[in-house]
Amino acid sequence: MINRGFITLWLDQNTLDQWQYQGPRTAGGVVRYSDQCIQAALSLKAVFRLAFGQTQSLIQSLLDVMKRELQVPCYTQLCRRQTQINAFSSPTPPDEIPVEPIYIVLDSTGLKVYGEGEWKVKKHGADKRRTWRKLHLAVDEATNELDAVELTTNTISDADMVKPLVATITAPIARLSGDGAYDQVKVYDALKTARIEPLIPPRSNAVIWTDQAGDALVHARNETLTKIDSLGLAEWKRQIGYHRRRKAETAMFRWKTTFGERLSTRLLANQQAEAGVKARCLNHFTKLGMPQAVKRVPT
Repeated sequence: MINRGFITLWLDQNTLDQWQYQGPRTAGGVVRYSDQCIQAALSLKAVFRLAFGQTQSLIQSLLDVMKRELQVPCYTQLCRRQTQINAFSSPTPPDEIPVEPIYIVLDSTGLKVYGEGEWKVKKHGADKRRTWRKLHLAVDEATNELDAVELTTNTISDADMVKPLVATITAPIARLSGDGAYDQVKVYDALKTARIEPLIPPRSNAVIWTDQAGDALVHARNETLTKIDSLGLAEWKRQIGYHRRRKAETAMFRWKTTFGERLSTRLLANQQAEAGVKARCLNHFTKLGMPQAVKRVPT
């Protein structure tokens, strides 16, 4: 138990070797630090929930311990450069794309930007300046890794983000699951175009979709409604394995317990970069190891 509290930090040798920017230079401002350097700094900032100035101090202390004489980017450079790097990339390299199609589960949650906490709102009401962003995640059901991440304003619906999320996933997708918020025509049309099987429970007031003549359409959603009418909603979910969609909720829980429920930046572009960095860190934690649940058979 004591050893679990012992923390050892270091910077990867590849990052140290590419600390300084080595690409083409143009007239005007001078770029001193590479994208790997900025990515490493922002990762430390996200994991330890630090401010930009604290991140600069932490990196300087690490370099002092490692006896490396490297210049550290200041907090203003970190803030300015975070929108210029590729904050998030697919966890699967292009040469390792699986042959078998994968199963993607979708969900979204809210992240605070500024405003009061729950107690203040319940006691005195919400302030006009209170606002939040919407985080959309696409999770690989088999590996628990985040295959796509998008951060939007709170006015963007879940259904509007299905097509952008699917478009950024490089691996072939066989099935896609989401909750009732994705039960919309635009979602089914996007999945039909991409040849993806939808596993979306219809809403409680759902009816059969018909054409202009009033005849029932040959549609995946109508087939789902027919099966639910004959089997019941609980049995339908059991047969299709809908419970696996909880992997998306697990990813949300891991995100908020690791990085908190707030965003530390104010501009949307910076917030999107912050979300990309956190998603990349979460995928790294997933590759380090996940708990394995084994069903215990009573004897």
